Amino acid sequence: MAVAARVAYVLWVLGPVRSGLDAIWYQLQGGSILAGTGYVVPTSLFEGELTPTAAFPPVYPAYQALWQWMFGPGATAVRMAGVVPGVVTVVLVAILGRALADARVGLLAAGAVALSPTLVAADSSTMSENLTVPLVLAALVLAHRVLTKGIGWTSVIALGAVCGVAVLTRQDLALIVVLVALPAVLASAGTGMRARLSAAALVVLVVVAVVGPWMWRNHRAVGTYAVSTISPSSALAGSNCDATFGGPGLGSWSFPCVVDATPTGGEPEVEVADAQRTRATEYVRTHLSGVPLVLAARTSRVWAAWDPRDLARRDADETRRYGWQVVSRPLDAVLAVVGVIGLVRLGRRRAWGWEWLIVAAPLVMVSVSAAASYGNPRFNVTALPVLSIGAASLLTGLIDAKRSDAAVRDDPVNRP
Repeated sequence: MAVAARVAYVLWVLGPVRSGLDAIWYQLQGGSILAGTGYVVPTSLFEGELTPTAAFPPVYPAYQALWQWMFGPGATAVRMAGVVPGVVTVVLVAILGRALADARVGLLAAGAVALSPTLVAADSSTMSENLTVPLVLAALVLAHRVLTKGIGWTSVIALGAVCGVAVLTRQDLALIVVLVALPAVLASAGTGMRARLSAAALVVLVVVAVVGPWMWRNHRAVGTYAVSTISPSSALAGSNCDATFGGPGLGSWSFPCVVDATPTGGEPEVEVADAQRTRATEYVRTHLSGVPLVLAARTSRVWAAWDPRDLARRDADETRRYGWQVVSRPLDAVLAVVGVIGLVRLGRRRAWGWEWLIVAAPLVMVSVSAAASYGNPRFNVTALPVLSIGAASLLTGLIDAKRSDAAVRDDPVNRP
């Protein structure tokens, strides 16, 4: 079901849509890695002199290189790269739903995720969200196991490794280490404090071991210890300017603002990133009175509580189909409300303690990321699986209650 939905979407819905700039960047970067020219500025592939880059984190381009090696570099082929992560996501949702509720909830949530218009579009967009969703889910599954079953060193190492890979896919996912991995280990059931502290240290050590070599490479190649350079700085420059602090672009992102904040003298990548961050910081400092309204707009946008036509128009720049997005955005807004209600009811019924970490962390990460950058609904994809579990739990609860009422009415002993 998940495979069929994604293949059909690529072939019949997304077919005529041109790839966005980020998607083209990832496609070219994957091709460069595959060709052996390495992690370089894609435009330098056509200029004769290769220029090293750390513009974006490396995991998704590496995945694209592997996919292109197996299936080729064509536009349709690279858009199909999201099929495998999409299937993995469905499986992990079923596992997490069963752990948090029961098998029925897990299966229902997995079915919803398999056919989710937003996740289908994200998996076909040739962007890093392909991988962030299953990586976050894998971290949640492992964290729940450590939290409820006790310290298992294999699980702890796997948790640290998954978190490290997640950071190298989108650097804002470093929040998952703080919000999920470390609290789950430190609150692990039936484990002594010394073992929990040792496990927490091991998680950090594994994350550093995964992320550290890439940061060292960036220091050697472009002159900075960072996971990425242009990706976060352009997000800040494009979201902190006149076009996004008021008017129809309130709380969103503007490419012209990035252009205005970017030096044009051929400066090194690190200097460009510094200039973009400086422009954004200065703008915020001189427009503090507008920050509360902008933060509210960013939050509303990221949870799709905004004009779906405006959101869809902006989605169209990121390898999405306008009509598809117009339909999917209101569904996301409804799922956010229904999912939270279902999670709260489920948590109360099962008397969750630290398990709340597992369900709340994706929601917090999405909100924090949007507040710190800009309100793009594609950022909420990491939370949609957990919200689907909440919605599935609410639905099964309502069905059970209706069946129980019907059984009481049909019982002769209880008839008036």
